[in-house]
Amino acid sequence: MFLMSDNPMPKLYAEAVATFALTFIGAGAIWMGGDLLTVAVAHGIILSVMVTATMNISGAHINPAITIGFMATKRIDSKLGAQYIAAQLAGALLAGGILYSIGGGGFGTPAPGTFPGENGALVNTQQAIMIEAILTFILMTVIMGTAVDNRAPAGIAGFGIGLVVMADILMGGPLTGAAMNPARWFGVWVFGDMANNIDLVIYTVGPILGALLGVMLWDKMLPEESSE
Repeated sequence: MFLMSDNPMPKLYAEAVATFALTFIGAGAIWMGGDLLTVAVAHGIILSVMVTATMNISGAHINPAITIGFMATKRIDSKLGAQYIAAQLAGALLAGGILYSIGGGGFGTPAPGTFPGENGALVNTQQAIMIEAILTFILMTVIMGTAVDNRAPAGIAGFGIGLVVMADILMGGPLTGAAMNPARWFGVWVFGDMANNIDLVIYTVGPILGALLGVMLWDKMLPEESSE
């Protein structure tokens, strides 16, 4: 699933660059005033490309919630997993910092009501956590089926993962902003909306719960296929 080497630096570099690209392009699309479809396509395309580019190096986690799910199921050891998360956060923060230096804040942070005139105001904190968890559960299920399961056609992971992120954003974007990724959210939250501590719960607890549920249910329902 990823480069077998005692040297973690290539893997960490891949995770940092991929998360940087996702945050820079995804948040940048929101900052540039893109509508829901534009933002969904921007996230989906860049994630598809970066998954394809880094899959054979780091496993293309590009998301602390996914890494935590793999740590919980022993697919990555805790030390390397923690390093992955640090690299992902660093890449996202660098992207957020560059966007902030260009735009001055108030940009690209997933939040209820991200898209004006939509339904974000109808979602309370508990509902937002549930939505983020469900969206990330779907994402993790697709990751398991396209990137982890040996029965998946070769090279399909980037395409499948990019498409599911697009679909998740099209549904969840008007409600929560559809982050599904604590790093993608954190990289711009630090520079734009740190006073809103409720978002911290929504965009960390929700995705982590969803990723854990996705990987554990996959292993429970398909134990032989996912461990071959």
